Amino acid sequence: MTATETISAAINQIDEKKEQLKKAFDDLQLHRSILSPSFSLSWSEIDSHFSSLQSSLSNRFRLLQSIAAPVEDDSSKLKTSDAETSPEEQPVVEPELRTLCENNDGIGLTKYLIRRWDDDAPMNPELSAAIRYSPNPASMVLDAIEGSKQNHTPSSSSSGKPFDVRRVYVFLMEALIEINASIAVDTRKRAKKLAYDLKTKIGAKPLEALVFLHLLAAFELGSEFDSEVLSDYVFMVAKYKQATKVCNKIDLGSGRVGLLIRRLLDSGKPIFAVRFMYECGMTDEFEPIPVLKSHIKDAREAALRVCKEDNYSLKSQNEAIDKEVSALKAAIKIIKDQNIESEFTQEKVEERVEELEKCKALRKRNTTNPPQKESQQKGKKRDRDCNVTQVPVTSQQLLSRPEALLMHEHGHHGLQLNPYGLMTPAFNGVVGHFGSAATPQSLYYAQQTGFVLPPQYHPPYYSQ
Repeated sequence: MTATETISAAINQIDEKKEQLKKAFDDLQLHRSILSPSFSLSWSEIDSHFSSLQSSLSNRFRLLQSIAAPVEDDSSKLKTSDAETSPEEQPVVEPELRTLCENNDGIGLTKYLIRRWDDDAPMNPELSAAIRYSPNPASMVLDAIEGSKQNHTPSSSSSGKPFDVRRVYVFLMEALIEINASIAVDTRKRAKKLAYDLKTKIGAKPLEALVFLHLLAAFELGSEFDSEVLSDYVFMVAKYKQATKVCNKIDLGSGRVGLLIRRLLDSGKPIFAVRFMYECGMTDEFEPIPVLKSHIKDAREAALRVCKEDNYSLKSQNEAIDKEVSALKAAIKIIKDQNIESEFTQEKVEERVEELEKCKALRKRNTTNPPQKESQQKGKKRDRDCNVTQVPVTSQQLLSRPEALLMHEHGHHGLQLNPYGLMTPAFNGVVGHFGSAATPQSLYYAQQTGFVLPPQYHPPYYSQ
């Protein structure tokens, strides 16, 4: 047995030895009358002392393992050693932060994190490394929450913006979960009492629910509450990136998670549902790829509805683009996170996003400098029958006519493009049976009058 295994086995026996010590203490209490009057030690004081030592030893042992992990003999595992964190890559912990953790100063730690908070430069790795220096990380985090839980009014961060201290609570409990800190019995009892108190304040407030669920996850209290109620809270916080992690940690069970996913789908939240499918191990019960494909298609249809409801005004087109781009980017993130790009080659999601963003940028420039009506060439004779020629529309042409990207697939069948890229109204397939062809109008004119591109010129971004 190696030295590491010996230490690990000894730490695992602490709880058993503590129970033996309690029995001996209880026997001693039976003879309390013959003990010195100065003997006033209680078991809770002894338990608290040894629990603190146990937590400190466990955390320091884990830190030792992470810094000096033994090299595996298996050559296949050596290939992944570069991905593991080496001692040189350990995050540097600022002296003030380390001192706060070493002193187990939860309230001071909260103030420090609020003061240093920066959304653009999160401190996750540094905090996880720092709280390992605490002799009792679980108790410190609980002190931080209990010490300021009465003050939920926004504080000010380093940027001077209003700041909700509950974000710090979640941040601290995430770090506690990451280091897998040992939880003493008395600390868990304190956390349980706090959990019941927080539960009464949730109501319809997602951030309160997120704090509550993190408390259950960090202090292993999931079994203390009804799983159906917890599932309702997870549904409430599904928009947060931490939702799947706390769902796994509180162990709702596959049946309850399955019901949660169906509820998300029925509520029109497919992206959240897909995240739960992948990150909660439910891909055997559900098919996330068809759900994502449907979401991509629905995003375009929703954008079309926004335009149609406001008669394709510039405002509605900009809003539609924003909505579709946001929906597609959410899908792209999951596609990349799960390495399923090969399943979405026909949809060309990233190309669609790029096209829409270019379209919006071009429209913004045209708003400042609107295009002039195209001058018509005079003196040219046109064929009286002048059948319209249908020409392919390139990506660049679409960008010059941004409204074309948002047209409905089944509307405006009476419009066609002539060889000059101009739109003219068509009557039974023939243009201008009144002695001469009708004067073609520019696309700028078409945009002002509500005329739009026909369906045959829509770019094939989605599978039909």
